[in-house]
Amino acid sequence: MITDIYAAALSVGEQPSTLRKWVSRGQLTHRGYDARRRVRVDLDELADLVATKRAATDTEAA
Repeated sequence: MITDIYAAALSVGEQPSTLRKWVSRGQLTHRGYDARRRVRVDLDELADLVATKRAATDTEAA
């Protein structure tokens, strides 16, 4: 599902600025802009990225 960056951030518990940083670094694919010129991202791709990052953080903490 493609959604704007603010709704995506709410759904995964991250800040919109973090998602914008991931987009600029190429870790998350930019899917265009909505009518209000907000960045759009794929929610499934984002969920996978967040799960990977959280698993890596959990591994480092152990």
